[in-house]
Amino acid sequence: MTEAHTTHSGSHPDDRSLRFEMAARLENLAMMRTVVAAAATVDDLDMDMVADLKLATDEACTRLVRSSVPNAMLVVRLDFHLDRLVMAVYAHCQPGDVFPLDSFSWHVLSSLADHVETFERAHPDDPVGHIVGVSLTKLRDAGSAVRVANG
Repeated sequence: MTEAHTTHSGSHPDDRSLRFEMAARLENLAMMRTVVAAAATVDDLDMDMVADLKLATDEACTRLVRSSVPNAMLVVRLDFHLDRLVMAVYAHCQPGDVFPLDSFSWHVLSSLADHVETFERAHPDDPVGHIVGVSLTKLRDAGSAVRVANG
């Protein structure tokens, strides 16, 4: 499956984006979390932001894995910008509300990110299931943005 998703926050894949996917299985969460943390660290995010991203990755991926159809792939895309990092996570899911606004998961995600939005669209090969995902935005502080801009 190829995904070219642009979130409402204006993030889209470019030459500073990282996209990876793994089978949507709970035992793969540690690898997902580790890759996200490593990429955020290399991009010079502070340790608090990296810790928030690790927790958000766990929460978002767990919800998607538990709602995914058998043999689904879990996709993570990181878009690195001077002023923010946007992480989009999505999977082919069964019908149902994966991220209810009144859930503890939504509270966790909205506490860890500066902006959270969900997205859903029909799956091209499944009339019942949908591609469901969440986009999380973490804003950089001004000093971090200057370091990234100057390399």
